[in-house]
Amino acid sequence: MTTAETSTDTPHIVICTTGGTITASTTPEGAVVAGDSDPATQAMLDELRAVLPEQIRVSARAVIDADSSTFGPAEWDLLVDAVADVLSDPGVSGVVVTHGTDTLEETAMALDLHHDDPRPVAITGAQRPADHPEADGPANLLDAVLLAADPVSRDLGVLVVLGRAILQARGVRKWHTTDPVAFARNSPEHPVEDLPPELERPTLPGRARFADTRVDVIACPPGADAVAVRASVDAGSRGLILEGSGSGNLPPLVADAVAQLADDRPDIVMVVSSRVPRGEATPAYGGRGGGAELANRGVLSSGYLRSGQARVLLAALLSVADQAPADDAAAAVATEIRRSWPKYHLYS
Repeated sequence: MTTAETSTDTPHIVICTTGGTITASTTPEGAVVAGDSDPATQAMLDELRAVLPEQIRVSARAVIDADSSTFGPAEWDLLVDAVADVLSDPGVSGVVVTHGTDTLEETAMALDLHHDDPRPVAITGAQRPADHPEADGPANLLDAVLLAADPVSRDLGVLVVLGRAILQARGVRKWHTTDPVAFARNSPEHPVEDLPPELERPTLPGRARFADTRVDVIACPPGADAVAVRASVDAGSRGLILEGSGSGNLPPLVADAVAQLADDRPDIVMVVSSRVPRGEATPAYGGRGGGAELANRGVLSSGYLRSGQARVLLAALLSVADQAPADDAAAAVATEIRRSWPKYHLYS
C-alpha cells in the first residue's frame, strides 16, 4: 500500500476486494461461482482505469475471496480491520469495498458503526456475474469509485452504491434477489429542512470483536413455540433478535418464553424486529405478545433496522461492553445496553 501523500486534486481510492458476484463466473451448467477471482479482479481494474478520469488513482487490496453468503462475524472483523488499516494512510482519499450482495447489509452496518473518519467508504457489488453479457459490476464499481473520490461524500459514513442508487448504511436492506437496484433503505420520509437524526451516525466508543459475541436471529412466525429461543440460550447466545410480525409482535408461546427469560436471565438482551419489509418496529400493541407488553419486560424494538443489522448492532454493543471494567456484572452490562440502544439504532 502506498504511503505517498495524495492531494484533493489527485485522489487515491483503495479498493478492498472480497469476491462476490462482481468477480464471479458461470459454469457450463449455469451455476454462478465466486472465489478464485484474481483474473476477473484484474480485468475489472483494467477496465475501470480505462474509463476513470486521469486524476483519480486506484489501487486494490485483496481481503477475502469468497461468496458473501459464507460471511459472518469473523469476516466482519477482517473487513473492519482492513478498512481501518487502509485509512491509516493519510494519502488515501477514500475506500471502496467490493462485496457480494447476500450479506452486504450486515457488513455495511459493522463498518459504519466503527467509521469515525470523514473520508468516504463505499460498498458495491453486482447482481450479475462478471462474464454475463450485461454485467452490472463495472458500472457499479465506477460509480462507487467516483463517489469515494468526490469531496461531497465526506462525513456521510459508509455508503451502499448499486444500480445507480446511493444509500446510507443504516437501515439498508437487500430487497430483490436479481434486480440491478438490489437495495432499498427502510426509513421514514423527511422534508429537506428536517434532516433525520441518524445523519449524526454515532459510532462505537471502542472496537467490537464480532467473532467473540454470539447473537442469534430467531424467526417467530404465527404459531411458533419456544424451542428456538431455548436452543439459542442453551448454545450460549448473549442476545436474541426476535423477528416477529406487524410492528414487532410475537406469538403467544414465544412471548411467554420471552417473559420467563426476562425474569430468569436479565443478562440476555432481547430485541424484537419485524418480518414486514418496510416501516418501524415499535412497542405499539398491548396484550400477550404485543410490543408494548414486551417493552415492559425490557425487550427492545429494532426501529427501522431489520433483523440482520439489528444483530450486528447488538453484537457490537455487547462486545464493546465486555471491554469495560471486569467488576461489571453481566446483568449490569445488559442494562446499560438497553439504556444506550436508542442512541445507535435508526431514528431513535
